[in-house]
Amino acid sequence: FNSRVGNELKKTDWYIIREMENGTEVPSEITSKRQTLRDTANATEIEINELVTIEEIITFDYPNID
Repeated sequence: FNSRVGNELKKTDWYIIREMENGTEVPSEITSKRQTLRDTANATEIEINELVTIEEIITFDYPNID
């Protein structure tokens, strides 16, 4: 799951690089989307770490990040 989130973040990395290189501000919708992705990944990791049984692991419903 974290690799999927990472791939989604990579799609907008250029905004971050552009801001660092020449100061062009990253649009707020991009920073919001990136933060939502990170928040979702962190919350999902917590949920996964709380799974106990094999059945819980098999039936875990990953959130949609698209």
